[in-house]
Amino acid sequence: MKIALLCIVLMGMPAVALAQLTQNATRLLRIYEDDDFFNIWGRGTDKAYSNGTLIGYRYMKFKQSRFVDNWLMPKAGKQAINVWEWNLMQIMITPNNISDTAFNPDDYYYAGALFARHELTSYNPLKQYSLHSEILFGVMGPLAFAEETQTFFHNLIHYQKPKGWQHQVPNAPLLNYNFTYERMLYTPRPFLEVVGSANAQAGTMVAALQAKTVIRVGKLNPYFGNTDLKTATRNKFQVYAFGNPMFNVVFYNALLQGGIFKWRSGDFMDLSAQQETRMKHFTVGIDYGVGLGFNRCSVIYTQQTRSAWMRGTGKHSVGNISLLISLSKAPPPAQ
Repeated sequence: MKIALLCIVLMGMPAVALAQLTQNATRLLRIYEDDDFFNIWGRGTDKAYSNGTLIGYRYMKFKQSRFVDNWLMPKAGKQAINVWEWNLMQIMITPNNISDTAFNPDDYYYAGALFARHELTSYNPLKQYSLHSEILFGVMGPLAFAEETQTFFHNLIHYQKPKGWQHQVPNAPLLNYNFTYERMLYTPRPFLEVVGSANAQAGTMVAALQAKTVIRVGKLNPYFGNTDLKTATRNKFQVYAFGNPMFNVVFYNALLQGGIFKWRSGDFMDLSAQQETRMKHFTVGIDYGVGLGFNRCSVIYTQQTRSAWMRGTGKHSVGNISLLISLSKAPPPAQ
């Protein structure tokens, strides 16, 4: 989808990877755009996971956490640096041929989701590990307004009009808890880092497990920061390349299977009975790209390539442009 091109023009700026935290900025604006029209190989598409747009606020707080933050968002020890986030995101999934009004049983359903995420990344510079926890809540189906969003932008840029949204997944609530553990595995020099990552997701949106390796090389600041702020931010300008191979086990995905209330929609159950392809439980992928850092702001481009989520649909690649902008002054160095 060509929505991403318009978004870049409107925003006039890029966004950031979750992994690289900014230790000396206490308030940050986060923006990113996923789109399968982005492709460094020149093979942009408009199918499968077609688009994801996020805007968020990342911050450090100095008051004690209460309620659910204490219960579900663990911290990485007494020396941990804690970075909180609120994000709002809309995503959409479409079949390969969006100009066809008929249901295609060999392809993806039309599916959209609109949700908020409350997140904590707690990282320990001494022991070089992090805990990332997030609570996701929102809706899928027509209430996510994915049809309206895609139609509006396609009309705006005079692109192919999507005509099959009448076949989308039904409305359903989304509630998920996601947790990621990361640890430094190998860092022989300041310009090379290898990090191991394990992720688990559970809830009404996705139930899955993931194992991933993060490899970064270039002029960069420490992945897990440093107890000394000067060391943690030694490079005012960063430039690096990265590659993240991964393996996924997916038990359930509401956007690919119809959601927890699909049985309440007779029309959708009729479509489901016709569908010939099914979700794959085991997938592999790799993210790769380049990142730039300018003082306390960062921009990164990622090409995300995955094996087929649905049997017979083929591998898929989505580009991501991400931006992190500091909204606060740099704190003074410790005396």
